[in-house]
Amino acid sequence: MNIERLLKVIEDMTESVSNLKECKAIILADPKHKITKYITFGLKQIFVDFFITVEDFTSMMLKELRQFKVGMDMRQGLEVLRDEEVLDETLFIFLNKARLLRNRISHRYKEPSREELLQFIEDNQNQFMSTLEVVKKYK
Repeated sequence: MNIERLLKVIEDMTESVSNLKECKAIILADPKHKITKYITFGLKQIFVDFFITVEDFTSMMLKELRQFKVGMDMRQGLEVLRDEEVLDETLFIFLNKARLLRNRISHRYKEPSREELLQFIEDNQNQFMSTLEVVKKYK
């Protein structure tokens, strides 16, 4: 495994998780303030950045497991990681829901509201950290 790339994924994922918490706290502290509109844009981008690190890790693991196939989509990649016991079922479900949310943000169809995104982050705080712990395990 490319350890330098893995360390970069860990660094970026750690930063994303920290930034998600911070943005959420700022928005919730004063949700009616004009500036929260711009912080919400940042929150969406940070969420997408988090998932990009998940995609990088998935790609690395698929290659490490010799399961990478051209044309494999992220859902299929997550299924392989679950089947190979890199991810447990709970983390697989979380990451699959995060994948769908990330797609809605990135492709701007049925883009989630600020409230929906904040609720997803709130409901899954432990899963963000669990994802980071799984990645760190391969260091």
